[in-house]
Amino acid sequence: MVKVKKNRFWQNTIKKYRKIIPHYTIPETINDIAAVILQAEKENRRVKAVGSGHSFSDVAMPDHYLVDLKKLDRVLDLPNFIKEEKRDKTLVHVEAGITIQKFNCEMDDRDLCITNMGGIDEQTLAGAISTGTHGTGIDLPSLPGLVQSMVLVTKNGKKIRIEPTNGISDPEKHNEIAIELRQDDDLFYSALVNLGCFGVIYSYILKIEEMYYLKETKECYKWKDIKPKLEDRSIFFEDDGKTPIRGVMVQINPYKTDKDDHTVIVVKHRLLKSKPRRNINDRKRNWLSSIFGNFPLVPFSFLVISKKIVRKPSKLPRLLDSSLKSLRDKSFENKGYKVLYQGVEYLKVRAYDSEFAFDLAFGKNNFIAAIERMFELVEYNQARGFYQSSPMGIRFVNRSKAYLSPEFGKQVAYIDVPFVCGTPGSDDFLYDYQKIMLDKGGIPHWGKINSILNGKPEVIKEYYPELPKWEKVFKEFNENKTFSNQFSDRLKLGFICVEEMSDLEV
Repeated sequence: MVKVKKNRFWQNTIKKYRKIIPHYTIPETINDIAAVILQAEKENRRVKAVGSGHSFSDVAMPDHYLVDLKKLDRVLDLPNFIKEEKRDKTLVHVEAGITIQKFNCEMDDRDLCITNMGGIDEQTLAGAISTGTHGTGIDLPSLPGLVQSMVLVTKNGKKIRIEPTNGISDPEKHNEIAIELRQDDDLFYSALVNLGCFGVIYSYILKIEEMYYLKETKECYKWKDIKPKLEDRSIFFEDDGKTPIRGVMVQINPYKTDKDDHTVIVVKHRLLKSKPRRNINDRKRNWLSSIFGNFPLVPFSFLVISKKIVRKPSKLPRLLDSSLKSLRDKSFENKGYKVLYQGVEYLKVRAYDSEFAFDLAFGKNNFIAAIERMFELVEYNQARGFYQSSPMGIRFVNRSKAYLSPEFGKQVAYIDVPFVCGTPGSDDFLYDYQKIMLDKGGIPHWGKINSILNGKPEVIKEYYPELPKWEKVFKEFNENKTFSNQFSDRLKLGFICVEEMSDLEV
């Protein structure tokens, strides 16, 4: 029997969304998930799967039945029906409730490594993939791009293995009991980023990489020096202009301080040819970031920033500048996932942000125009006594085939504008940031603050050309809104493209 706790309190990591949940369930098997769905349908109640609660938006906010995936965190055997030509050691089969942190440890034991990930690792795979979590690397996929196959439990407790049309499974050899195999591009690319609206994900088969090693450098610049490199894309290459750099990330002080310009830290990840012979300076990030990124000591750094925000907010521009400069590091070499993890988790769960994706095709530089317009807003708010409490970030990711991924069909630059929780005026500040980024052609991240989309279904329709196909799958699996919640309701997901859906059904 599935564990059910009545009237249990739930909140997301930043405590912005909280609620007493009538039925808090903790399934341990795929059949437990099916039983919860059947019971909810019988009562005409809603079901929402929840991972670690790391989304800053209300995307995971449950209504009636919460499905906590924490017990579904095992590495599974690779099925015997995988096509022979597709089978290799980099295919891994895992339950969807496994955290990225545990997944990385399990893969390390197998001498394997995740291709890309966000800066923290407490999210579950299901939560991270279903909301389109990304890392950085202009030629690297976001997390949904690693998925080769998934098992979804949907309406009526039905279990379906979903793959692309030419999927990794051999239909003639498929032998999973009570699980239907469906290989269809529209179904698969809709289900990758489904925002929990199609049911509950039980498991994934991912394609990752054999263990690799990265070298990370963090160099300090001024905005005037980095802007041209962003505009002509030379920032993605070594000085020869030909050799690509695996990953690039930019952090910017939104305030002008030193020499009347913005301080910028450029983080670069270079692929090493083999396991490095590291000296003592290469084994850890620089001592300041290592100390303040160490979990037991991070509350101290958070306390320092919080006190500055409340007592002396005018000191924030200089504090951000010195904090960025302290990150400079000539070399940090380690296993790929250890370099991709950026640390300071404690601060991350005490901050929230908006993040928008900008198309980089045909030399588009809307993301730079958005950043400089936000610089102006920062200066305006500073004069009014309101301050941003964190650096801005820019990350880059390759195009995706997932229909509801912001980077669908295009390489993008993601702009991230975080605020420490409790920053005075942050909600209004963040909403104005959203208006600027939307006006400049940015597409909001589903898991971040995206209130700008309220009452704007036409914007979602414009930015997601395959939305009619996604909503057709929504109608098949969620016609009665069993898997909807206040997030999907406020954005009208599933009901935006009524006319287009009718055309698809003809």
